[in-house]
Amino acid sequence: MHSKQVLRQLNTPPYSGRRELDFTPFAVALAEGDMQRAAQLDDWVLRASVAELRRALDTGQLTCRELALACLRRIQRYASLRAVGELNPDALALADALDAELRAGKPRGELHGIPLLLKDNIATGDRMHNTAGAKALESAGAPRDSFVAARLRAAGALLLGKANLSEWANYMSSQSANGFSVLGGQVRNPYGRFDVSGSSSGSAAALAAGLAPLAVGTETCGSLISPGAANSLAVLKPSRGLVSRDLIIPITSVTDTAGPMARSVADLAPLFQAMTGADPRDPSTAGARPVCGVDCGQFLDRSALQGMRVGWVSNLYVKPADRPLAEQARRVLSACGAALVDLPLRHCVRWIDVEAVLSYGMQHDLNRYLAEVAGYAPLASLEEVIRFNAADLPNRAPFGQDILEGSQALTHTPEQHAALARKVTSAAADELRRLLAEADVLVSLGGALSKYHAIAGFPALTVPLGCRAGGKSQGLTFTAGHFEDGKVIAAAYAFEQAHPARRAPALLYI
Repeated sequence: MHSKQVLRQLNTPPYSGRRELDFTPFAVALAEGDMQRAAQLDDWVLRASVAELRRALDTGQLTCRELALACLRRIQRYASLRAVGELNPDALALADALDAELRAGKPRGELHGIPLLLKDNIATGDRMHNTAGAKALESAGAPRDSFVAARLRAAGALLLGKANLSEWANYMSSQSANGFSVLGGQVRNPYGRFDVSGSSSGSAAALAAGLAPLAVGTETCGSLISPGAANSLAVLKPSRGLVSRDLIIPITSVTDTAGPMARSVADLAPLFQAMTGADPRDPSTAGARPVCGVDCGQFLDRSALQGMRVGWVSNLYVKPADRPLAEQARRVLSACGAALVDLPLRHCVRWIDVEAVLSYGMQHDLNRYLAEVAGYAPLASLEEVIRFNAADLPNRAPFGQDILEGSQALTHTPEQHAALARKVTSAAADELRRLLAEADVLVSLGGALSKYHAIAGFPALTVPLGCRAGGKSQGLTFTAGHFEDGKVIAAAYAFEQAHPARRAPALLYI
């Protein structure tokens, strides 16, 4: 039986104006070369870890250009996934420059030459756009790289393109489908007709299908963890303040964060390390200086769960189809030497209050962002976006825009907003601290605890747990205290090593 979300994804309203991927800049390169070699690389890239790709690049068995082309071929073959919204027209020129640096003996680090997709709400100061999947921002760019994009470029990552997403990070219409945007179309789950989940859906589907080795998404309340669990990935929602929000199209500065997405925790670690850093443009990162840029490789310890107190959040609803997976998770944790503690959550955060915080943020923080990119975006305010959509609703907002309209209509004063934001963040943080007083980390299935760790600003990391009987992927999510991101990396890595549950999608139905 299909969920409402899946039915929405299968029954997208008819509309015009969807963008198609432009492979013209790569046409000659894609047509040339040894096709047998290309086929071998295609199979290998789907399965290779970042460390394996790194060794091949360092030893000359593989070039950055070959790796980029292998990813482009897969993106072209699986374009019907609608996971990628735009390709970087300069991708091969960037790959050639990175190859030249390797030949000169000047590697930048673990990410040098590794292709990466950015969610299409993270700005780049190049020929790509920053649209949030919205028709209103189809031509929008940015005057410079966002802090995150600049850090990744400096680390040598190859910014291959922008991933599709739920339009406006899933904060546009209460009737919309996860993974749908007017510009990118409907993202499909590569594992089958399952909910792709969350607004970082394109990043997740692309990773799962092997369209790129790494991706970056964003989360306000579940949009990293949920698609990570639904697509059998390792995904980290960092502590608030570790990753700058500079030039990322916002919902609310209260909970927004970008986060790394990968196919394993080991792949996740260097990406996360490259993304963190204090940014003068984002005051929230000032207190993170002592924990930014640390060597995340130190947390990859197979024995990390030995003697660790693991709090199982016992009163979160577990669907009947997930109960065998939950029991399996408990057995694996116990076998790893963890001391399981059942801890009930007090449901002390009211969603109506959270929605008011998000609505205020969408109105005020989006207007601030649009002012910052003035001259690079065609519209200047949320009010103008709503008017633009209303002029051709069937083609610009086929699911409607009631959330945007509700945000614009909200009349909270800055003082009322600040008080409500303090109320919800304090309630979530206090409750998690209460539970963590009796455990080193908390565990839950998928995004079941997202409302709490997202609003509190605490780190959470999901790793593949397995599949339900029907084939839908599920993840086990680890949560720890603020700035204890290393602890969730360690616990998730140890679990993943003891229980390697990730499987590549068959992609037969695409």
